[in-house]
Amino acid sequence: MIIISAMSEERVIGSENGMPWNVPAEYQQYLDFVAGQTVIMGRKTYEIFGKDVAPETSLIVVSRTAKLDEIPVATSFDKAIAIAKALGKQIFIAGGSSIYEQALDVADQMYLSTIHGQYRGDAYFPAFDTDQWQVVETREQPQFTFRRWKRKMAFQ
Repeated sequence: MIIISAMSEERVIGSENGMPWNVPAEYQQYLDFVAGQTVIMGRKTYEIFGKDVAPETSLIVVSRTAKLDEIPVATSFDKAIAIAKALGKQIFIAGGSSIYEQALDVADQMYLSTIHGQYRGDAYFPAFDTDQWQVVETREQPQFTFRRWKRKMAFQ
């Protein structure tokens, strides 16, 4: 299971129901990663980004109240995971904040892009213990830095 997110250097992931930056190369990277896979996201994230994913991508929205045509809605993160596992594809977790918070305990990788510059926002990526994760790939781009993190396995 892979957490995927873009964030500012201060961990901002959203501002007033959108992103406070416009970085097409990073957004295209996100769309390329999730194409044809399964993506779990909260209702607000779905309203902003859900319609942009490729048609063969399976979306699952976590919401206690939303009713969506043709998109499975799970009333909890755990129920969304169960639905996603049954689909048999790679599972990506695409936010928002509370979904990321829950996913940190179960994800084995994170694809995190840090957008260069200062941005204000009202939604943040949760802090995580870097002692439990290691960076296994870094790619510098003009407007962002992509890092792939992998959970460290405990020695037995």
